[in-house]
Amino acid sequence: MKFAVRPQIHGYETFAQFAEAHRVTNRDLIFTQRILHESFMQGSPAQTLFYDDFCGGEPTDVAVDAMLVAVHKLGFERLIAIGGGSILDCAKMLALDSEDNVAGLFKAGVQPGRKVGLMLVPTTCGTGCEVTCVSVLDFPGIGSKMGKGFDAGFADHAVLIDEMLSKIPYYVFATSSADALVHALEIYLAPTANAYTDMFCMAAARAILQGYRRIVEHGRDVIQQDAKSYLAASNMAGIALANVLAGGVHAIAMHFGSAHHVPHGEATRLFLPAVFKVYFEKEPAGKIADIARLIEEALGLPAGRENPFDALDRLLAEVVPTKQLSQYGMAEGDIRVYADKVIETQQRLLVNNYVPLSASDIAGIYSRLM
Repeated sequence: MKFAVRPQIHGYETFAQFAEAHRVTNRDLIFTQRILHESFMQGSPAQTLFYDDFCGGEPTDVAVDAMLVAVHKLGFERLIAIGGGSILDCAKMLALDSEDNVAGLFKAGVQPGRKVGLMLVPTTCGTGCEVTCVSVLDFPGIGSKMGKGFDAGFADHAVLIDEMLSKIPYYVFATSSADALVHALEIYLAPTANAYTDMFCMAAARAILQGYRRIVEHGRDVIQQDAKSYLAASNMAGIALANVLAGGVHAIAMHFGSAHHVPHGEATRLFLPAVFKVYFEKEPAGKIADIARLIEEALGLPAGRENPFDALDRLLAEVVPTKQLSQYGMAEGDIRVYADKVIETQQRLLVNNYVPLSASDIAGIYSRLM
């Protein structure tokens, strides 16, 4: 067994408190979105690089290549990335001590060091990538997303700032928090999970499920009241993810999200109930029984009355609605092709499944969601 929490973790109510505590100066480079800078960072002496200038959606290899060129022209001592998972994932690569482009960095065995300090500040409550070393990019040339872990991609400091959730659009909140829930539930079931990841996963999943129940019962205004809880839950799921990779839900979502330009959190939420229903059918007496009990307890369901993953599906439909796969543009003829593509490109994740998923199992999941 191996377990570590790599970055130091800090919490502040506002960006101003963070900037004062960490002495942000003009030798720092803030990598963020313009709207975030305008909302929270006006007056900061730090240099800036804006994600918006390179990419309008989730990052591609081509966009990150352009970011790398821009960063290599700048002089700074510390990179402070403030944003959602896409920005933080890119920052891990921008801080590396390498002149390689993305193709070079993603080659097997390539592990450059880091040339500057790195601080990661999430503005969503989802990926938890402020405490992981993995960068996930879209590679349109091969029609799929892929991730790579860089040993030097771990930040020196991960910073949770309550204020950053104050203006989060509901869709971003919903899909990002759903991704954190997927991390927690998938990693709990992974064959390489351990007592420490189990503890973080269950605490994160419980907090998110209870928060979702509060949204259903009291409306969306409770999100800001629960901001600290969501940030902590996302971070705890991220700590688990830094030690144990996710599994089949992410594997299937990676390809589908790339093929149909579906944001990552929406894609993982889309496949969560369907994959877990297959797991529950195949091996109901294993660790998935713990998750079943957690769902029943968090949602106030009578024990054993119904399949808990049907109840989870209904809850998610109210908080994080999605569409049928056909409404995203998937056709019946794509089912087997997509299933084979997942098997071909996502073995890094598929080996962490609770029980094995064959191409036929994956095709069946697609079929049920069409």
